[in-house]
Amino acid sequence: MARGPIIVLADDLTGAAEVGALAHEAGLRVVIVTRVPRAPIDTDVLVLDTNTRLDPPGRAAARVKSRAALLRAVPHSGVFKKTDSVLRGPVLAELSACAAAFGFTRTLLVAGNPSLGRTIDGGRCYVDGQPLDQTPFARDPHHPASSPETLELLRATRRPDVLNRKLTDSLPPVGIIIAEHRRAADTARWVLAVDNHTLPAGGADFFRAWLESRMPARRRPLSGQTPPGPALLLHGTTAPCAGESALLFTGLRPPSAKRVALALRQHGTAAVTASASTLNDPAAPAQIAKGFAALALALRDVDAFRHLLIAGGATAATVLGALGWNRLSVVRVWAPGVVSLQPADIPITVTLKPGSYPWPAELIRLAPRLFS
Repeated sequence: MARGPIIVLADDLTGAAEVGALAHEAGLRVVIVTRVPRAPIDTDVLVLDTNTRLDPPGRAAARVKSRAALLRAVPHSGVFKKTDSVLRGPVLAELSACAAAFGFTRTLLVAGNPSLGRTIDGGRCYVDGQPLDQTPFARDPHHPASSPETLELLRATRRPDVLNRKLTDSLPPVGIIIAEHRRAADTARWVLAVDNHTLPAGGADFFRAWLESRMPARRRPLSGQTPPGPALLLHGTTAPCAGESALLFTGLRPPSAKRVALALRQHGTAAVTASASTLNDPAAPAQIAKGFAALALALRDVDAFRHLLIAGGATAATVLGALGWNRLSVVRVWAPGVVSLQPADIPITVTLKPGSYPWPAELIRLAPRLFS
C-alpha cells in the first residue's frame, strides 16, 4: 500500500488476532506485533497488541499514548482502535489516549458483534438477547458485568462527553459516541459517520465493515495447511475446558514439563488447564499465566510441540512474551476469532482463541483428543 499500512491497536492478543484474521480474509497481508517495530514493515495491515485489557486506566492510557505516538510518525493509511465487544477493560482511557495521540477530535465506538449475538440497544449491552449482567460475563474474574448499561460498564455516568446515540441521532463534533446497533446492517451504516476527524473503534464486526468500505474485497478461502506435529493446548480462561483428559494445575503450579512432554510423545497432543475454581480467583490468573509460560518455554526448549493452541488473550500474551515471539503473521482462519499465526522465522504454528468463543468444529475434528 503506497501510503503505508492500516494501523490497528488492540487491547489483547486474541483481539489483535481476530481483526488480523478479518484483514487476512479480505486478501490483505497482516502482521501482528506486541511492540512497536523499529523499522517499517512491508505489510497491508499492522496490528499492535498493547496488552492493556487488565491494566488500570492510568497505566493503560500511558501505554496506549506512548505507542500511538510512535505509530503516528510511521506512514499509514488509516487507524482503528479495537476494543472488547462487551466493553471490558479500561476502554475509555484507551480511546481518549489513542484519539489524542493521532489527533482525532471524536471517537465512534461501535462495540458488540451482532454476528455473534452481541448487541447494544437502548444504551444496554445484550448477548443473544439477554442483558449482559444475566450472562456468564457477570462472573468475569476481572471485569464482572454488574449492569448491562453501557455508561455504567464504562464508568462514564458523570461524563457529558460520552454519549449513547442511535443511527437517526445527530452526532456531536467532539466526544466519545457509543453507537447502538442490533444487526449487521446497522454496523455497516455507522461506517458512514467516520470522517477524517473521527477515530473508528469497537468490535470485529465494525472493523470488518470499516475495512470493506476502504478497499475492494479480495477474498481468500478459510482453509489452509493443517499445522503438523505434536499439538499442545494451554487453556487459560474461566470457560470450561472441552477436554476431560486435560492435565490439571496443582493449585497455581502447572504439571511438570516432563509429564506433558510424555503425553505429547505418546498421543501427539496434550491439553493443560487450571481448575475453574482457581481461575475464578481474581488474583490467580497472572500467576497461572506465568506457569503456562514457564511450561511452554521448557517444552519449546526440548522441541516437544509444533502446534501451540492458547485459549485466553492474557494467557497468550504472557506465553508468547516468554517465548520471545513478538512478530506474527496470520496464516489461517478457522472461525471468527480463532486464528493461526506464524512467528517470524519459527517453524511452530500458534492458534489463538478468545476465552468466550467456542473452538470450531473443524479444529476439533482434526485434533479430537485435545477436546475429548
